[in-house]
Amino acid sequence: MQWHQVYLFSLDVDLSPLIAVLKQRYIAHRVTEEVRGQCLWVADSTMVEPLQEFIKGGGLARLEPAAAVPKGAAGVSRGPLYLRILRVWNNFPVTLLSIYLGVLGALLVSIDHDLHWISLLTFQPLEVAAHQLKLLSVWQGLEGGQWWRLVTPVFLHFGLFHILFNGLWVWEFGRRIEVVFGSGWLLLLLLYLSVFSNMAQYLWSGPALFGGLSGVLYGLMGFLWIGNWRRPHATLAIPKGIIGFMLVWMGLCMSGVVDAFMSGSIANGAHFGGLLGGMLMGLLAPKLVYRV
Repeated sequence: MQWHQVYLFSLDVDLSPLIAVLKQRYIAHRVTEEVRGQCLWVADSTMVEPLQEFIKGGGLARLEPAAAVPKGAAGVSRGPLYLRILRVWNNFPVTLLSIYLGVLGALLVSIDHDLHWISLLTFQPLEVAAHQLKLLSVWQGLEGGQWWRLVTPVFLHFGLFHILFNGLWVWEFGRRIEVVFGSGWLLLLLLYLSVFSNMAQYLWSGPALFGGLSGVLYGLMGFLWIGNWRRPHATLAIPKGIIGFMLVWMGLCMSGVVDAFMSGSIANGAHFGGLLGGMLMGLLAPKLVYRV
């Protein structure tokens, strides 16, 4: 990753209020202590000029630890819409890509009524003959070299609520991990959680047509939950209310109550397996290098 120098402060300047705001804004940054003073760096080059203007204008002296940088001062709402979108993409490419693929999967499910393309993405190979759906053995697909099936079911979504719910929480959890550990680590974590949750769902329910990012998002939550407990970090911290809500929701789904209000069934095995897999990886978080 390439870092861009923003400003050189004297060693006696307290940068904690500014750092707190940068973390709140999920702006990737680092501070190095050099002979001449403290140097602030950012990963996004488009943030350099706005931050310099804010600092030179005396913004740091007025900043309180819980305050927010005025709009435009830190480049959050500055510039054309396409530049702001590009800035978000530059900061969270893997998080946004996973959501984007989930949206494409939802669109595919809504239009591919013959399951021609969907059958290429399911955990088990499908055969449709005389309007009858037949699920082949998962090992049959793997022996044929179709290893992508271990991952691709997470992008299939069955309805608007399905992708909205999953996309919201993947955005909430994924971007925290991407800021702290980097895009490469998040990509590896997503692949691991996809395989882990898909396999858990298959072992839980047996042969079935399933999909969605819900197992992955529970894995991301489990990783953040345990990782922050082992080695606290402001960006990784999730409010206890959110963790409680997600666990209660998983319990309701496993009880069968939610199934009564939905046309399909909930992938409880993916939820539980993803959460367990994420918690296991969270145990390794103290050994990983924090980017910010």
